[in-house]
Amino acid sequence: MIRPLGTGQGAVDVAVVAVPLIAILAAALYLRGQHRRYGRLHGRPGRAGLAALLAGLALAAYAVWPLPASVDGLCSPGGGQGPGDRYGPVLAFAVLLPVGWLARDRFRRGPLVTLLLGAGLALAADAVRGTGLLGVYPCSYAEASPLFVALGTAGTAAGWLLARLLVPLWPWGDTRGWPGAVPDRVAPDPARRALGTLIDLGLWWYGAGTLTAALTAAGVVGPGPAGQARTAVLLGAAAVLGVFVPLVRRDRCTPGRAAVRLALTEPSRPVPASRPRVLARTALLTAPAVLLIVFGHAWIALALVLVHASAALVRPDRVGVVDLLCGTRVRTRALIDGSLPSRLVRYAEPREPLSPV
Repeated sequence: MIRPLGTGQGAVDVAVVAVPLIAILAAALYLRGQHRRYGRLHGRPGRAGLAALLAGLALAAYAVWPLPASVDGLCSPGGGQGPGDRYGPVLAFAVLLPVGWLARDRFRRGPLVTLLLGAGLALAADAVRGTGLLGVYPCSYAEASPLFVALGTAGTAAGWLLARLLVPLWPWGDTRGWPGAVPDRVAPDPARRALGTLIDLGLWWYGAGTLTAALTAAGVVGPGPAGQARTAVLLGAAAVLGVFVPLVRRDRCTPGRAAVRLALTEPSRPVPASRPRVLARTALLTAPAVLLIVFGHAWIALALVLVHASAALVRPDRVGVVDLLCGTRVRTRALIDGSLPSRLVRYAEPREPLSPV
């Protein structure tokens, strides 16, 4: 399917980094909403909630993959066909199978609503594939057809039916897949903290890349000094996201950790950590890791983070090495503001019946 739209390489350069940024932003908003509604994600309901996020990311990846970095030769005969196109029908069916399962097991939707949802998602993914990322690319680079929409809808129906038949036969644990809200007061586990860190890393890296590509496409930055501009933007974005934002937020957290409802507190009481402690923690952990990544030493940055996390993995209070040195503690946001999940069932005394007049 060839649809010349004449958009140019500049728009493609922006799209290559903006698409992952949009996906990470959507994941952060989803996790923030889940933690605000239900508190700590725990047990099988928590795993089902994370599975819903992964299913959404997989569907987005299917809609845009493979995202070409250049338009050279893209619109030539066969230029938009990749080696994965032979598996297109299988992928169209398989990528929407979890949607049907989760619609039944996690979101408790009926067959009609699930079918409509699957058809809508399959049609949206097919439109993105068939129009070259909604017209950003000068032509389509991935195969799209009504058959893919039909197979995606069939995959959704198959997933719903499998959940309907297999979940009652679940051989272990609680079979309930939908969440129940719980107060979020226990120490956050390492997986939750790592998830917030990964969101921060993605927002920083792809956000800086998107800004650099947009400046280059607009002619503000020339092709020659683009590398220096990217380094400057990376350092500037790290200063904003890693230094300024935590200092002005009440939970003293970066955006990614705020998305999973974490907070940086004093060691002895659940109040926001003082700004000098936050700056010391940034100078010992965040700043060295950022500099190492920017200047091409990502493996050393990973080793630094692992050294910090090693104490949190073995200590019962989950305190990292840098937190011990700086006198800070990673706790949940609910501990410092006293908030409760919005879906938590609260007891209310029955009203006195009105006396008849």
